Amino acid sequence: GYKSHLKMAPKHRMMGLMQTDFEQFKPKLSAVVALLYTEEGKTKIVFIRRSENVRMHPGQISFPGGRYEEGDADLEVTALREMQEEIGISPESVEVLGHLTDLYVPPSNFIVRAYICYLPGLPQFQPQPSEVQEILAFELDRFRDASIIKTKSFATYNSEERTEAPYFDIDGTIIWGATAMMLTELMDLE
Repeated sequence: GYKSHLKMAPKHRMMGLMQTDFEQFKPKLSAVVALLYTEEGKTKIVFIRRSENVRMHPGQISFPGGRYEEGDADLEVTALREMQEEIGISPESVEVLGHLTDLYVPPSNFIVRAYICYLPGLPQFQPQPSEVQEILAFELDRFRDASIIKTKSFATYNSEERTEAPYFDIDGTIIWGATAMMLTELMDLE
């Protein structure tokens, strides 16, 4: 997984990505869902555009998900609970196929585990307006096109600094950072 993550890692993260001292930083746990479904014979993958009102990573494209809570039995429960809260898809309606390599996100000090889930049939989304500005779905195969991978300078969360980072530009939608890194691992698995 780490080799896949490095393909889309911001330049300043490449050296430290695998050398983080978690004992020192005591990161929080979170989980997300890379939700897949089939429409007209094409596999699609679901993203959200985070609301501008959320504290962390406002307006960015991500997978539905969030922080582990004390009542969650494990991170899979966290991912499925957050999916239901943010986009209205019930945990009982999806099949959990597995999970990707855990990814540390330094700006927010989270370790994120991405669960790959499949929804038979078409989704009936119900976005949570306070957290989700928009729900997006793209054909998964479109992420195989190297021409949509570009690089630019991004403002980093919780800092005045900017960083050079690769990103996916899909129909003008920019997917970068941790989401792009997890997506690359998913694509490398196929």
